Amino acid sequence: MLIDLLLNKGYVLSMNQEREIFIEGAVAIDHGRILDVGDSEELSRKYTAKETIDCTDQVIMPGLIDAHGHAGHSLLKMIALEDASHWMDVVTSTYNHFVTDAFWYHDGRLAALTKLKAGITTGVSVMGSMPRADDPVFSLNHAKGYAETGVRDIVCVGPCNPPWPHEFSRWESGGRRKVSVPYETALETTEAVIMELNHANCDRTRVFVTPFVIVTSIYPSGATPPDKLHLLTAHDRFQTKKMREIAAKHKTRIHSDAFGGMIHMAAEDLENALLGPDVHLQHCTGLSFDEMLLLAKSGTHVSCSPWNEYALEQTPVIELLELGVTVAIGTDGSAPNSLFDLFAAMRKMQTIQQIARSDFYCLPSAKLIEMVTIDAAKCIGWDDELGSLEIGKKADVITVDMKQPHLAPLNSDFFIDNLVHFATGSDVRDVIVDGHILMRGRRVRTVDEEAVIEASTQESLDTIRRANLKASTKTGKKAWGQTRMY
Repeated sequence: MLIDLLLNKGYVLSMNQEREIFIEGAVAIDHGRILDVGDSEELSRKYTAKETIDCTDQVIMPGLIDAHGHAGHSLLKMIALEDASHWMDVVTSTYNHFVTDAFWYHDGRLAALTKLKAGITTGVSVMGSMPRADDPVFSLNHAKGYAETGVRDIVCVGPCNPPWPHEFSRWESGGRRKVSVPYETALETTEAVIMELNHANCDRTRVFVTPFVIVTSIYPSGATPPDKLHLLTAHDRFQTKKMREIAAKHKTRIHSDAFGGMIHMAAEDLENALLGPDVHLQHCTGLSFDEMLLLAKSGTHVSCSPWNEYALEQTPVIELLELGVTVAIGTDGSAPNSLFDLFAAMRKMQTIQQIARSDFYCLPSAKLIEMVTIDAAKCIGWDDELGSLEIGKKADVITVDMKQPHLAPLNSDFFIDNLVHFATGSDVRDVIVDGHILMRGRRVRTVDEEAVIEASTQESLDTIRRANLKASTKTGKKAWGQTRMY
C-alpha cells in the first residue's frame, strides 16, 4: 500500500491507553492521519512510503502540547525583570497602549517558530497578560502568524477585569489614538473572534472563551486569604453567566486563571460557575483542600507552569492528581524569564514538587510525559485527535535525537528517563503537524527563520521605544557582585 510518510526504526512512545512502546518501531502516516503504529519490520512490509525518515537512535512521540501561554510575551522577554513587583503593570500597560496591530502578528510568528523548534505542535495563547478584547484584529493577526508557521494555535480571548469602561490605545499612521471601550465591546469582540477563527485553518486554529480570572472581585494574581473572601458581586455573577452563554452558543471551551479562594467563591453559583469538564484553569496556587475536592468533583481540568511564582507558592499538583484531576504542564508564555521548552518545564515541575514535599519519588518520568502529551490534550478537549500516536488520530509527531553526548549512553531500558531528565527542546529533530513536515533535521520548512527573527526584533525595539521601556531592558550595575536584586 502506498502511503505519504513512514517514520521508521525509532523508539516509538505511543502514549496510547496501554502506553505501548516499540523499541524498533515505526509510524505510518497518510492523508494527515496516523494509519498504523507498530514494529518497524512489519510496517516496512505492509507499506511503501512516498517519503521515509530513518529514525534510528531517535524517539518518535506525539507532538508536545503547551496548555497555557500568552500572546505578546515573546516580544517582551526580560522586560522589567528587575522590577518584578511592577512587571504585570508594565507589560499590561504596554499591551494596552503601546503596541501596533502588527505587533501581534510578529509575536505570533516568533512564538510559533520557537514552539516548533522545541517540539510543541499545539499551543494556547491568551491575548496579552490580561486578555485584550477591544478589537478582533489582535487575535486575527496573532493567529495568522501561527498559521504561516503551521503550529496549532488556541486563541484565548475574553474580558479583562473591571472597572469598565477600559482605556486602550490604537496606533495608526497618524500616531496614537486613545479609545474608551465598554464591557459590551469585549463580549462582542470575543464572539467575533470565535466566529472568525474557531476551527479555521483546517482546524489548526481554535478559540476558547477566556476571562482574565474566574472571579473578578478579588486579587487576580494570587491566592486570597479566607478572611478576605466575600459573596460574589453582581459583576462576578453577570460575567460568569455571559461566559457560559458565549461558550455554549459557539460550542467551545473555557480557559481562565484561578487561585486559592476563587474556587470557593465560584461554587456559590454552581449553575454558571466556570468549573466543569469543558474548563481548564491555569495556576491554581494556594488552593484549600475543599477547593481541590471541588475541582475533582466538577471534573475541571488544571494546567500549571513551573516558572516564577511556583518557587514560592506551589500548585498542589500531587494532591490534585491523586484526587483524579487531570493536570497538564504549560510554559506560561516566554516572559519575563520562562521558556517555550516543555522538557525543561517537566524537570522544573518535578524538582519543585519534590522539594515542597521532601519526596524524591514525586512525578516519575512517565507521568511527566503524560502531562505534556495525552493529559494536556484532555485539558484542551482535543484528546480525541491529539496527544497520542494512535490509528485515526491527527498526525502530530516529533522525533528527538538521542545520539548525542548528553543523552548517551543509549539504552532501550531507560530511554524514557534519559528523555525526561536530559533532553531539551533543541534536541527535537523533526516536527510533523497534520501529516505535514514543518521541520526536518532542525531545518524549518514553512517560514524563513532568519526573516522572522529580524522582523520580530525590530517590532520589539519599536515597542520598547514607544513605551519608553529602555531603562527596563538593562541589567542594573547594582546587580553585579550582589546576591540579591534589592
